Amino acid sequence: MEPFYIMVFAAGLAVAGLFFHVLGLFSRLIRPRRTFAYERRDGFLDFQERLCLGTVEEAVGRDFRVFARVGAGAVLVGDSDLGRRRRRAAMQALGGRVFDFLVCSAADAYPLCAVLASPPEPSRARRRELAVLRTACADAGLPWVELTLADGYELTAMRRELLDAIESAEVRIAPTPDPVGPDEESLLAELAAAMQEPGGRENGGRSRR
Repeated sequence: MEPFYIMVFAAGLAVAGLFFHVLGLFSRLIRPRRTFAYERRDGFLDFQERLCLGTVEEAVGRDFRVFARVGAGAVLVGDSDLGRRRRRAAMQALGGRVFDFLVCSAADAYPLCAVLASPPEPSRARRRELAVLRTACADAGLPWVELTLADGYELTAMRRELLDAIESAEVRIAPTPDPVGPDEESLLAELAAAMQEPGGRENGGRSRR
C-alpha cells in the first residue's frame, strides 16, 4: 500500500504545482503591465534659467504670474479654420516644444507673453525650435520676447521690453488688490460691530428708528 500513497502524494504535489502555475499566469494577465519607468531630472532649471526666471518675475510685477517650461501645445491650438488633418499636423509641429517662461495675468492666468530664453550661441536644433515658436506665436497673436541667458540682467530694460509686449496683447489686466493691513481689518471690524448696535445701520443700510 505504501507505493499507492506515495503515488497519491506525488500526484497531489503535481496538481498543486499546476494550480499555482496557472494562477501566476492569470495574475500576470490581469495585472497592468508597466511598460515605462521614470525618474526626476537632476535640476529642472539650471542657475542661469533660475536667475532669468527671478528677473522676469521682478520685471513684470505682482499683477502677473510667470510659469516656467510651459508646453506650447498647452497654450496654442491649430486654427479652427484649418481642416482636421491640418490642425492635427499643426499640433504635431508643436509637440515637445516649450515656452521657457510664460507671463500670464494674475487675475485669471490668461497667457499674455511668451519668453524664449536661449544661450548666447544656440544650437541649430534650438534655432529651428525658435523659428517654429515665433511663427506659432505670430499666428496666434501671442506676443513674445527673446532673452539671452546670462549671469546678470539690466532690470529696467527687461521691464520695458516685457511690459511693452504685454501691452501689445490688447488684453485688459485686472490689478491684484492690495492685501488688507491690520489697521484696515480693525476698522472694518469696528464698522461691522457698529452696524449691529442700536441706532446703527442694518437691514440693507436703513437707519433704525
